[in-house]
Amino acid sequence: MLQRDSLRKWCAALLALVASAVVMPALADDELPGRVGRVADVAGELFLAPQDTPDQWNAIGINYPVTTGDNLWVGNDGRTEIDFGGGQFRLSGATSLQVSRLDDRNFALFVAQGTVILRVRVLDPGESARIDTPNAQVVLMRPGLYRIEVAADRPYTQVAVREGAASVDIGASVQEVFPGQNAILEGAMPAYAQLRNGAITDGFDTWSATRDRHYERGRANSPVSRQMVGYSDLDDYGAWESAPEYGGAVWYPANVAPDWAPYRNGYWTEVGAWGPTWVDAAPWGYAPFHYGRWAHIRGRWGWCPGGYVARPVWAPALVGWVGGSGWRVGVGGPVYGWVPLGWGESYQPHWRGCSDGCWTRFNKPYAVNVSVRIHTPPVRYANATAPGAVSAVSGPTFAGRKPVQTNLVSVNSAVLATAPILAAPPVRQDSRPVPVVRPGSGVPPPASILYAATPRTPRAVSPTGTSTPQGRSAVPTPAPLTATRAPLSPVSPGPVVVQPMPVGSAPTVGSTPTVSTHPGSAQRPPQGVPVVPSGQIAVPVQAEVRPRMQPIPQPVVVAPNVSPHAAVPQGVVQPQMPIVRGTRSERVIVPATMPPAPPAVSPAPHPNVVAPVPRPQAVVPGAPPAGHPVEAPKVEKPAAPRVAVPGDAPPRQ
Repeated sequence: MLQRDSLRKWCAALLALVASAVVMPALADDELPGRVGRVADVAGELFLAPQDTPDQWNAIGINYPVTTGDNLWVGNDGRTEIDFGGGQFRLSGATSLQVSRLDDRNFALFVAQGTVILRVRVLDPGESARIDTPNAQVVLMRPGLYRIEVAADRPYTQVAVREGAASVDIGASVQEVFPGQNAILEGAMPAYAQLRNGAITDGFDTWSATRDRHYERGRANSPVSRQMVGYSDLDDYGAWESAPEYGGAVWYPANVAPDWAPYRNGYWTEVGAWGPTWVDAAPWGYAPFHYGRWAHIRGRWGWCPGGYVARPVWAPALVGWVGGSGWRVGVGGPVYGWVPLGWGESYQPHWRGCSDGCWTRFNKPYAVNVSVRIHTPPVRYANATAPGAVSAVSGPTFAGRKPVQTNLVSVNSAVLATAPILAAPPVRQDSRPVPVVRPGSGVPPPASILYAATPRTPRAVSPTGTSTPQGRSAVPTPAPLTATRAPLSPVSPGPVVVQPMPVGSAPTVGSTPTVSTHPGSAQRPPQGVPVVPSGQIAVPVQAEVRPRMQPIPQPVVVAPNVSPHAAVPQGVVQPQMPIVRGTRSERVIVPATMPPAPPAVSPAPHPNVVAPVPRPQAVVPGAPPAGHPVEAPKVEKPAAPRVAVPGDAPPRQ
């Protein structure tokens, strides 16, 4: 019997291990994420401030990588879309946010002000998606479409669920929001969320719907996973051809110059611990430069995405490096060159923490023998002899975000043959030639500053920082969210009573969001919060109550010795006391009425008490004028028998 129980436990543990491996490959704690976002569409001004320099906004454009810790700010009349693989989030004008978490399993934003529309396409078991605001936390429970508005001039958050389901966690309670509903939270520490039905759309929603159709159209004929960032643009700017010798399919860009070559029309930048990262200028130039390999086939360049992978791993640039400080080509100073990796060539991550499993994920889909890990670069790269394959620039061009196309260094084949092969990309000393925009003059402080100053709930992010390989700056990382809530259930029909609230109010541009200084804002009520059905308001006993957020019942004033069920004069509204029902952990306030009043009884006379009387139906001669106090009527007693007294006149007969 004991052996049978042990065998059963062993089998259960094995099944759990296999299930976890199927959901997502295990990553070491110090490995870099395999998912990095991209600026997929932009109109107007867009600025980014990295985590390590949050006070310096740099203008960015199409295809710029976006990762954990980045602050984004959209100009007043602009808009932008960030594609992160599992979906897209879109920012309207005057929106400021921080990407507080973006990795293989977690996605989290902190919206300081503005409007964000989030399309979640993939949310597998064990993954989390969350939106934080200065006064709320929104956990996205299903793939869908969500809109979040955060005011700049006051603590105000509105969450609209178009598709999917979300739970709004305000620390004191949790309110589930379903399609067609809006949750409104006002105040630095709101006690509850107000629900409204219906949706209000504007031009921002229309543009978002257009972008959704772009992604749906792009996935129709694409042989790559829709979680590959940038896949949707390939069909519009090129064509696929079958090529079994290159993993199944090869994509050829259309309308490029005859001497065009990969990794030439763009510039180099620095992205966190990944180091030098390529930013291409072509509208389709993201996926082909961060996934797969390039091959020169029958006189033209083709991109090989390799075997199908549900979640391909992102790389800063898939190139081999040559040159360095000892290689001078008549321009003074060091010259750096690079060549696209070819089919079957391994990619060598230069950062620390890339395990054998990490190396396998980078190379196995591209016909690389992963049975033995290679730690050194090849003696000669496969594409080194292809026309225009090797691009070279001077050190200042490489470090200064300058366009490569207009700053190329001419290198002939003889000189190229003497170029030393580098085992790692050069250390890029960023001279920041791009004008830096600092907070002020309508540009708000980065969202990370407000994020660090905003009181968080126990389930929220705590800026503990992550591992910092090669001087990587610490980034606030939220703890993984676990599925501890009960399964969703349909909302029971019934009216939802809410207070009047301006919907869709435009935030004030250029103002700094206010940080609460209330003495109790540093802490939130404890956990153990129940889920509140739609149409009710949960007020925990220990929750902090704000005057504007708590319904205050009017007291019932009863005169001494007057029954509370006494007749009420016409024109006087008797106040109603709500009935509080529930346990100590949760009290639900529901409307209630007073019990039916018994028949009216005249009150007993009391000194200095004036009792109200019904309005007279007819005018009585000699009655006091209207509004004059009237004494309570006297009840006459029956007359006592008269006693004869001497001297009195005899009674009449």
